[in-house]
Amino acid sequence: MLDEPIAISGATSFVIQETQIFARFIQSLYQYTDENGDLKIFDQNYKRLKSGELMTIIDILGYDVNSASVLQLIYKDLEMQISDEPEIKTKVEQLLCEVTSLIDKEILNFEIDLEMEDMALIDLFKALRIRIEIQTDTVFERALEIIQVFKYLAKKKLLIFVNIGAYLTMEELKSFEEYTELHNIPVLLIDRYPFEGLKKQIILDEDFVILASNL
Repeated sequence: MLDEPIAISGATSFVIQETQIFARFIQSLYQYTDENGDLKIFDQNYKRLKSGELMTIIDILGYDVNSASVLQLIYKDLEMQISDEPEIKTKVEQLLCEVTSLIDKEILNFEIDLEMEDMALIDLFKALRIRIEIQTDTVFERALEIIQVFKYLAKKKLLIFVNIGAYLTMEELKSFEEYTELHNIPVLLIDRYPFEGLKKQIILDEDFVILASNL
């Protein structure tokens, strides 16, 4: 579809105006593989990105920022934070030991033979249902939340939003762009229609001609 690759830096908008090509592109994102396929995404060293290195968001409000993979990384960071404070870690472990001992006594007195395993700090975090607090009222706020989550996913190399331009105002898009630049995150925005607000927008028309390229 393109004569040359599109360089993605910061927030890069790629507008595909032809409906079938747009649908084909989105389908290629879903079916993106590490080796084959029409869509090729690679780094500055021409190394093809793996499917697990892409994070594609189509339903912004429906995206679960508290997914198991994200929470697992947060729990590990929280565990390291507690480990850096010996007094706090010792106190938590003592209290956890006391609770375990009490439950163990009750298990021995139960009518059915029961057993239990020792609880690690991460298990305690899960039991307490520690999660990201969601206070978003708008699509814009949720988009910023997703960027914060993306920073925690070390294996992810590229964040992709589909049709985000249909939901954000010009001022919100500018703020969105500034936010991605501040955190040095590469973001690709795929839309059907052009919009204002970003420094870098590439438009592919129905004849596969680049109409605008603000690079």
